[in-house]
Amino acid sequence: MASVNEGFVADEDGIHEKSQDLESKNSSPPAKAREILGGDIDYSAARKAPLFIATIAASWGAFILGSFLGWSSPVQPQLQQIPNATVPPHITNEESIWYVKLDNTQMAMVGSFVNLGALLGALSGGFLMDRFGRKLVLISLSLPFVIAWLLVVVAVDPSMLYIGRIMGGAAGGIVSVVAPSYVGEISIPSVRGLLGFSFQLMVVLGILVVSLFGLGLDWRLISAIEAVFPFIFLVSVLYIPESPYYSVKKGKSSEARNSLKWLRGPEYDMEQELAEMEARVRIELSQKSRFSDLWSSWAWKPVMVAIGLMVFQQLSGINAALFNAVAIFESAGSELDTLVAAVLLNVDQVVFCFISSLLVERLGRRTLFLISEVGMCISMFALGAFFFIKEQCEKELVATSDCQQQVTALGWLPLTSLILFIATFAVGAGPMPWLMFSEILPAKVKGPGSSAASFTNWFLAFIVTLTFVDIQEAIGSSGAFWMFGGFCVLGIFFTIFLLPETKGKTPEQIQAFFGIHPPASSSD
Repeated sequence: MASVNEGFVADEDGIHEKSQDLESKNSSPPAKAREILGGDIDYSAARKAPLFIATIAASWGAFILGSFLGWSSPVQPQLQQIPNATVPPHITNEESIWYVKLDNTQMAMVGSFVNLGALLGALSGGFLMDRFGRKLVLISLSLPFVIAWLLVVVAVDPSMLYIGRIMGGAAGGIVSVVAPSYVGEISIPSVRGLLGFSFQLMVVLGILVVSLFGLGLDWRLISAIEAVFPFIFLVSVLYIPESPYYSVKKGKSSEARNSLKWLRGPEYDMEQELAEMEARVRIELSQKSRFSDLWSSWAWKPVMVAIGLMVFQQLSGINAALFNAVAIFESAGSELDTLVAAVLLNVDQVVFCFISSLLVERLGRRTLFLISEVGMCISMFALGAFFFIKEQCEKELVATSDCQQQVTALGWLPLTSLILFIATFAVGAGPMPWLMFSEILPAKVKGPGSSAASFTNWFLAFIVTLTFVDIQEAIGSSGAFWMFGGFCVLGIFFTIFLLPETKGKTPEQIQAFFGIHPPASSSD
């Protein structure tokens, strides 16, 4: 733990002389620093185009993560050699060294190991970005991404698939911590919400693209194409500057100025913003940061809200809805191929995530998250009701024609509910946690706090994915949907009573919602 804690303390060799002086003084500098934070910054002359370029570059890692998450679904028929399935041409000769066939357990492991890798990566993401910088960490992740895809390409044994999936997930877990933090630090209030949606939007785009590849390509060829994207990620991140806040924290004021000039444009007067960054660093350096600060009186509330966002995202029932997507389409009388149906659902996610990104600065984060929870709640209970009726009919010793007619007549309900669920998830519960956790966490604990929030997300994703079949067998599909609907009800109360609105607010205004401030000196 000591080595982890060191990652949250500013590097003494990199601290600016001015910052070193501050650490040796009493609480007066932090008190003066807070006076600087009271002013409003004029961003009217700041250019927005560089912000969008930097955001897209940093979010390429999210696209690659989405590709890993979505890969197992379209390639499952090939890897399991499912008979009578509509699959692209692939190797079926059992004597070939390249022949791979997975049973149900092995396929479940291939699907869930990305989440396992991601939760391991999330634990280290905060330490890495505070120790080595946001840009350097993002650049370095291109290597494990490439290696992970190449392991999948040349896999001759399930173990190679496992290792590749865990490695890709681990890199994605680090990205899920670093990229949202970087985007939040370079943004300006007027577009912070729009830029914050980039992470989830790129994730669902990655899922959509790999599902499109799955319509006609061999799984090895899909993986080989995906191995190209980390190189695009590398080149893109090399082009963008380091987070100016991180540069100030390391005492590299000239680098911070260059970053702000690149991000805001030459006509922007950066002095006030730079002064505020330096003021925040003075407050942060007035006391060494420890991992145990997550439980301090001034930090635990925003940390728990950030974790709560991740909890209600993963317990919304998204995995249950996608797992039953084929059964839902069949219940509606659809004859669509399962791979085509998956593409349509992914298009639904991308479209509504994009629409939500355009509304976030008008309606606010809290409003969209509440709309999302209400919509998902209605969808989960409706799906539960349909499958309950269907299950009751199947339990009849001799299914009556009236019962079957009732199920057939309600065939529109599960399909409508699924589309509504995917749409409302994409509007709020999908993207909002990744946007808001970087906004509400105090700068002093952003590293460990981000890791804790991301770890929670990936841990729950892994557990839900791994146990959903058992849950479904124990309480039925109807019980599983109703259970997740219950979590959505809790999410509504969480949003109403605990979640702050962060639209257009400064970090100081957001922290004021929690009613407490970080300590000004080491005498905590």
